[in-house]
Amino acid sequence: MSSDLEKDFDLASEMMNELLDDFENSDIQAGAAMGGALTALLFRLIVSSEDQSTTLGMISSAMHHAAAAAAMAVEDDDNVRH
Repeated sequence: MSSDLEKDFDLASEMMNELLDDFENSDIQAGAAMGGALTALLFRLIVSSEDQSTTLGMISSAMHHAAAAAAMAVEDDDNVRH
């Protein structure tokens, strides 16, 4: 990833985590909040992608990054969110 793309990626990730933290710290049920957030993200991805391959590529890339982050977080139990 280029430097600007990496910064944008990291910023969006941090902002989404802050939003999910806000959901978890409120009266909103965490599972419903994450489901709603994921649905909104997938909707935007699907309607903005030029084709199905682009959509699937983005989902695959996101799953890869999430799995890598989760693997690193498991090594440091303080960072694991349940």
